[in-house]
Amino acid sequence: MANDFKRETKSGLSNNSGSPTSLYTCASSKSSIIIGFTLTNKTTNDVTVHAYIDTAISGDEDAFLCHNLAVPASSTVELTMGKVVLTHDGSNGDVVKAYASAASAIDVVLSILEDVNS
Repeated sequence: MANDFKRETKSGLSNNSGSPTSLYTCASSKSSIIIGFTLTNKTTNDVTVHAYIDTAISGDEDAFLCHNLAVPASSTVELTMGKVVLTHDGSNGDVVKAYASAASAIDVVLSILEDVNS
């Protein structure tokens, strides 16, 4: 099985914590690795961002990748300081989601190494 590099882009995150923007869904029965995660603030005001892994895998809990991360006006922040593994157990899987303090202010670029199962 071959590893695949994948890029996911989203323009304008939701500002609703109850309806966050889905950024990436781990493929069925696969594992993936986030190798890059950039957040760009397109506005002239500071914006806070919340990004997390929403999981339905038994025994796992949702976990924030960042919480109240300040992204300065007209700038870009690199979120990942290391690799983050995402997984799907054949029935349920991980979904990376995010929302911001201002609607449509933040663009996201995710770099993923997909299908890394051994």
